[in-house]
Amino acid sequence: MDKFTYESLIKKYNAQRAERFAFIDFVVRFLGGLNRSDLLDFFGIGDAAASKEISEYKRLRPRNVDYDRVMRKNVILRDSFTPLIEIDAETALGMLANGFNKNKLYDRPMLPYKRVGMVPRHLDIDLISKVTRAIHSKTAIKCDYISGNSKNHDERTLVPTAFFYDGHSWMFRAFHRESAASGGVKFKCFEFSRLKNVTECSNDSALPLETLAQDSDWHLLVPLQLTLHPSLSDSKKSTLIQEFGLVDRDDDFLVTEKAVLVYYLKKHWKIDVNDNPSGDGNYNFHLKNSSTLKHLECMENVFKYL
Repeated sequence: MDKFTYESLIKKYNAQRAERFAFIDFVVRFLGGLNRSDLLDFFGIGDAAASKEISEYKRLRPRNVDYDRVMRKNVILRDSFTPLIEIDAETALGMLANGFNKNKLYDRPMLPYKRVGMVPRHLDIDLISKVTRAIHSKTAIKCDYISGNSKNHDERTLVPTAFFYDGHSWMFRAFHRESAASGGVKFKCFEFSRLKNVTECSNDSALPLETLAQDSDWHLLVPLQLTLHPSLSDSKKSTLIQEFGLVDRDDDFLVTEKAVLVYYLKKHWKIDVNDNPSGDGNYNFHLKNSSTLKHLECMENVFKYL
């Protein structure tokens, strides 16, 4: 089977058609299927042109999709799918978050660029695609997960609902059926890099209580009243004022974040959540309204070690 790069597709066809084939390949792989309206909406082409491009894609990759008459769309053939264009996991997740972008398919940055700290195979794109398809179709997956907070590495049944980037790692939100059944936390955050052995349960649809709409902590926005930490030197304060775009000579500012994501903000921004500022000098900010947030169940990890 022929292997392509985006550039080689352009040479074989033209820039417009290469972009359409790359788009079809991307949507099928990460969302599980597409129909003509996806091409109509994204490229503004007509029905005939859309049908032509899908037919040509099927000729290039005859074992990638099949038309499902019930769903009225071309759905992925999971067991035989072979990408038309290889794409790395970071790029794929970035486009799922921000929209398909043909410029991301070129291996030629506009200015000298290097990503620091890329770990080989840190993110398994095949496992990621199974999760993103489950998010899109609102179905379950079974997986092994190497948790950093628990010794329980048994198989889990998750219903993925959303994904996010915390500044360092790509993660996803999911309803955890085993935890919910035992009276534990229903919705949790998981790191893509800790997944193993993901199996899609394409016929196991999410129950109403397992959907993102029922994840109240995901939708809850909380105010964080932050102030530059009193242990900082004047030079460090000036640096943070510049980096965070703060008003000069004003140490206090307010940010609003999803309740479930405050834990990650605390970690990466180095926020001291003690009632009274700590004197150990390892913090950038102090949370002034911690007393009003401690009662929230989803804040347990934020205040866990106090």
